[in-house]
Amino acid sequence: MLIFAIGSCYLYSPLLAAGEVLDLSISDSNGVYHLALAMIVNAPFADVHFVITDYVHIYRIDPSIVESEILGKSDASITRVKTLVNDCVLFFCRNILRVEDVREVGADDIYTVIVPRLSNVRSGTSHWQILPMGARTRINYDMTLDPGFIVPPLIGSYFVEKKLKEEALICLNNIERIARIRDERLRTRNPMRNTTPSINKASVHGKAN
Repeated sequence: MLIFAIGSCYLYSPLLAAGEVLDLSISDSNGVYHLALAMIVNAPFADVHFVITDYVHIYRIDPSIVESEILGKSDASITRVKTLVNDCVLFFCRNILRVEDVREVGADDIYTVIVPRLSNVRSGTSHWQILPMGARTRINYDMTLDPGFIVPPLIGSYFVEKKLKEEALICLNNIERIARIRDERLRTRNPMRNTTPSINKASVHGKAN
């Protein structure tokens, strides 16, 4: 769903102040990238879940996404989402077209699979796990991506990995920021609102409430 625009945490003290990064790692095996991230954000579960599954407005989370569109639903749990990403690593820039099937399992787990024949990357999968922690939410994110194109040797894996880490942290920070704004706005309407894990799927997708 999110995060391919191909940092160490010490570069991002403003982001770390907003939430708590528990784990952030990335590896590269023959051009296939794997990123794992665990973070606690200071926003309720219901609002974090809403922001992550608001596929029409996913560009609010990832600044490299220039277009996002829901292409359809194959059944009640799978949504096909198209995104266009425009991003650069140093002097190397690419337009990345991704079409992904997004499957929600219960309230906690979201799985995505890239559809290669409709995308210009070779393959990719991701798993979001969203866990309520009272007024806070834990997000576990795991991604594997085979972009299917060669990064120029002058750039190398170091800068690609650095950019992936940077954008992952930016995305998580934006999720927290938007979720907190939504929570505050809804609480002005209903100070006793319930933010426990009770998700109405029909009201989530494609809306920006």
